[in-house]
Amino acid sequence: IRDSFSMTALAVMLGAAIWHDAWARRIPNALVLGGAATALGLSLSTHGIGLGSALAGGMVGFLGFGVLYLLRMVGAGDVKLAAATGLFVGHPDMLWVNLLILAAGGVLSLVWALSTGQLGAVLRNLQSGLLMGFLKRQHGAVGHPAAFPVSRTRMPYAVAIGMGTALHVFNTWPAP
Repeated sequence: IRDSFSMTALAVMLGAAIWHDAWARRIPNALVLGGAATALGLSLSTHGIGLGSALAGGMVGFLGFGVLYLLRMVGAGDVKLAAATGLFVGHPDMLWVNLLILAAGGVLSLVWALSTGQLGAVLRNLQSGLLMGFLKRQHGAVGHPAAFPVSRTRMPYAVAIGMGTALHVFNTWPAP
């Protein structure tokens, strides 16, 4: 992100997504589409990151969180929000943002599990997932993939996306 207008637009998109995800447990497609269109338009401006960087950043966000969606760890709205965030941030910065989002998500999920009384279930799912990964690596296919119960009280992952992105922006934004 090179200018304050892009940073403001990103903050508005993430703030609205966090609010929607926290209250309705969904991120509206119109919000993400509007953010993505804004990011692409801003990438073409004289202070923009460039269309190539924006598209590559969007793909990094989409692919990184698409894998988590396939593992039922995040929802489809989270994948789309990460992709739209990548359009603002660009490549290669989105690689770091993905890592910061994952770190924020890990901390927040533990806090969420503690506050909702589901820490035991989260730890059992983690243990099962690690065991299945180890067995698959050692012995090849091990039958049906593990089914992890999905809680109705899922953490609004847009918060982690916002926190990870904010950590990156505040660490890379030029000092006045």
